[in-house]
Amino acid sequence: MMNDVLSADALASPKTFGDPDRVRALYARLRREEPLARAEPQGYRPFWVLTRHADIQAVERDPETYAAGTRTVLIPEKVEAIYRAKYGDPNGPKPLTHMDGLHHHQHRAVTLEWFSRKNLGEFEALIAGIAKEFVDRMEDMGGSCDFAADIAYWYPLRVVMTLLGVPKEDEPEVLRMTQRLFSPADKQLGNRREGSAEGQGTRDVLDDFRSYFDVLTEDRRAKPRNDIATTLANGQVGGCPMAGHERLSYYVIVATAGHDTTAASIGGGMQGLLEFPDEMEKLRGNLGLLGTAAEEFVRWTAPVKHFMRTPRKPVEWHGTTIPAGDTIMLAFASACRDEAVFEEPDRLRVDRSPNPHLAFGIGPHFCLGKYLAKMEIEAFYRELLPRLKHIEPAGSPSFVESAFVSGLKTLPVSYRF
Repeated sequence: MMNDVLSADALASPKTFGDPDRVRALYARLRREEPLARAEPQGYRPFWVLTRHADIQAVERDPETYAAGTRTVLIPEKVEAIYRAKYGDPNGPKPLTHMDGLHHHQHRAVTLEWFSRKNLGEFEALIAGIAKEFVDRMEDMGGSCDFAADIAYWYPLRVVMTLLGVPKEDEPEVLRMTQRLFSPADKQLGNRREGSAEGQGTRDVLDDFRSYFDVLTEDRRAKPRNDIATTLANGQVGGCPMAGHERLSYYVIVATAGHDTTAASIGGGMQGLLEFPDEMEKLRGNLGLLGTAAEEFVRWTAPVKHFMRTPRKPVEWHGTTIPAGDTIMLAFASACRDEAVFEEPDRLRVDRSPNPHLAFGIGPHFCLGKYLAKMEIEAFYRELLPRLKHIEPAGSPSFVESAFVSGLKTLPVSYRF
């Protein structure tokens, strides 16, 4: 087992993801030399790692063999023990990503229509209006800002909170809870509730989410509205009201994944355009490329770094038999930079087509919010680029330290409108 920074063990360390160059080098080595790797990091149960696009795609297209709900994301053993004691499940929350088979299908159906392209089309003008509000905010900031922390985080948060039905004044608290959930190891973002013990921070934030969304559920049952909260509060599975833990988990995934990953793609897209100014000019000169650009921003940033899958029977990969019950990390961010699939994978290309990236997943767990994310990205840049005369970096970016969902933390820029 390699112990240097290019060992698969490094994929368990949040600090690894604070350095994108290190992550890319690690993924590239694994794809080239060790397409099936074994990781035994301290503090975690061992796991296998697949890094190639074709391999990850094959696993995700075979849900009969590979379970999602047994071990869904990489969690320290001590946190798994807390979850097991409280929820009877080492995964803790039970959102769609943690479900399999009919259970997954029935829960996904609760909001499938809400997130359809047709239904979201009714909110196109609303989203465009919110995009204008945040580009106006950027203009009002006088020629400099932190694009990630001041703009990219807040714009998709406003969109998803509006659709969910959360009041504007509650957005900062929802953002804080999201950052504590997805980035518990990041010293700036993952602060635990005061007085909580090591390893209990995620449990604390789930209790905070529960307190918040229980109030919202009661309100929407009494006074239904045209929002996602009403759909979840009154949603039924198999003819019965959704169970409390599943409903809470549904709220959490809509409220968190619904903006954190999109924020990473919007911020990372700008970083890519600054790194490749010819692509910036190509897009500014042809806004008709916004559709392919949005897909490329998501591929290039790949905010969701991994999910875990557990084979229900022995499987063979690259000459090695993996026993039933062992877990496999699917490194989606690696698949999005696979040289066997993408020409110049480390270069952002706004007209990349085809673009068969896996950043939205594939198979039954394909991202429910894909169309919303693309609408948000396109609306923002459609508003920004015609108004923006010049933009350049004003300092070095920094990145969230999280092995699960991560992206830009800061991106200082200077600009002229």
